[in-house]
Amino acid sequence: MGNATPRVASEGSASRAHTTRDPAEDIRGPKVACEIVGALRRSVLFLLLIFLAMPNGASAADRAVSLEEALREARTANARLPLPALDISIAREKRTEARAERWLKVAADGDFVYAPPGSYDPIVTNLGDSRLQLGARQPLFDGGARRAAVSRAEADLDLAGARYRIVERDLDLEVRSRFAELLQARGEIEVRREGLERLRTYQTSLKSRQAAGQGIGADILKTGVRIALEESNLLEGERRLDQARLLLNELMGRDPAAPLSVVPTPPPQPRLPDPEDGWASGPDVAAAEVEIRSAGAAVALARSEQKPHLFLSADIGFWGSDTSRLVPLDVKADKPDATFADRVLRDAGYSFGLVFSWPLWDHGAARARVAQAELGLERAKRNLDLQTRGARLQWEQARSTLRNLARQIEILSRSAPEARDAYLDAESRYRGGSASALEVFDSYAAAVDASVRLTEATARYRIARALEARWGTP
Repeated sequence: MGNATPRVASEGSASRAHTTRDPAEDIRGPKVACEIVGALRRSVLFLLLIFLAMPNGASAADRAVSLEEALREARTANARLPLPALDISIAREKRTEARAERWLKVAADGDFVYAPPGSYDPIVTNLGDSRLQLGARQPLFDGGARRAAVSRAEADLDLAGARYRIVERDLDLEVRSRFAELLQARGEIEVRREGLERLRTYQTSLKSRQAAGQGIGADILKTGVRIALEESNLLEGERRLDQARLLLNELMGRDPAAPLSVVPTPPPQPRLPDPEDGWASGPDVAAAEVEIRSAGAAVALARSEQKPHLFLSADIGFWGSDTSRLVPLDVKADKPDATFADRVLRDAGYSFGLVFSWPLWDHGAARARVAQAELGLERAKRNLDLQTRGARLQWEQARSTLRNLARQIEILSRSAPEARDAYLDAESRYRGGSASALEVFDSYAAAVDASVRLTEATARYRIARALEARWGTP
C-alpha cells in the first residue's frame, strides 16, 4: 500500500513527459533549414568566385594567343584593311552609278522670271517667264559609252577586291613572320638560359676544385668570360623578343607595350608538293589581269566619244509668259471674262524631242584621249608581265628555301641532342682529368649553337611557308 502512491506519481510524471513538448523543439526545425539554405548560398558564391578566378575567366590580354587567333584579330582590329575595304565600297557605289546612267531619268525642273512692263522689250522678255515641268530623258544610242562605263566600273570593283586581298595577304605574312620571330626568340632564350645554368654549375665545380688546391685559375677565368658572353647573347635575344612582341601587338590592333603570350605552333611536318604553277593564282597576278580589263573598258569609253549620240526627251507641265499679270492680255483678248484657271489651261502642255550629237572636229582632243587610253592598256599588259615574273620569282624562292630548310631542320634535329650529349661527356671527362677546358668550351658552344640554329631554321621555315602562301594564295 505504501508503494502505490509513488508508483502512481511516477506514472503520471511519465505521462506528462510523453505528452508535453519542449518549446525549443518547435523552432529547431526551421532554424536548421535556414542554416542549410545559408550554407548552400555560401557554397554557390564560393564556387562562383573560384570560377571567375580561373584562367578561362581572365582577360584576353592575359591569355595565350594562337597563330589563328592572332591572324583573326589582326584582320579585325588592325589599321590597314579598313582603307582598301572603303575602296571596295566606293567602287561598288560607282558601279551602281554607272548602271543607273543607262536608264531613264526623270526630274522636276522650273524657273520664274519677273519682268514688269517698261523694264525690257516685251517681245524679248515676254513680260516674264514661268515654267514648272516634269521631264524625262532616255539615251537611245551613245556609241557604247554607258556600256563601257559599266564594264569599267565592274573591273574597278574587282580591282579593289584584288588590292584588298593583296593587303590582306601582306598582313598575314607580317603576322606569321612576327609570330615565328617571337617563338624563335623565346626558344633561343630558353636554350641560352639552360646553357647558362650548366656553365654556372660548371663554374661552381671549378671553384670547388680550386678551393681543394688544384691550379685551375685560368679555366675559371675562361669560364667567367664565356658566361659574360652568353649573358650578352641572352640580352640580345630578349631584345629581339620585345621587338617581335611590340610589332605583333601593333599588327593585332593592341597596345604595343602590352604583355603578350603566344601558343607554340607545332613543328614543321612533311607535306605534299604544291603545284608548279601555284604562283599564277596569287593576288598580284589577279590584280594585274583586272587592270587590263579596266584599261580595255577605258579604251572603249574613249572611242565612244567619236560616235553619234541620240537621246529622247519628253516633258509635261506648265510653261507660260507674262508673269506681271495674273491673267495675261492675250488670254483676256480671246476671252474677256478669263480667270487664272484659263491661264493655267493655256500654259499646261507636253512635248517630245530628239537630241542628236556627232562630234566632227575638235582639234584632235578625242583622238588624243583614245591614244591615252590605248597607252594605258599597253601599260596594263606590261604590268601583268612584270607582276607575273615577280610572283613566280618570289614563289620559286620560297619553295627553294623550304626545301633547303627542311633538310637543315632534319639535320639539326639529330645533331642538337648529340651536341648536348657531347658537352655532358666532355664536362664529365674534364672532371675525371681526361679532357681539357678547351674541349668543354668547344662542346658547349657546339651544343648551344646547334640548338639556336635549330630554332632559327624552324622560324625561317615558317616564314618561308608564309611567303609561299603570300604569293600563291588566290
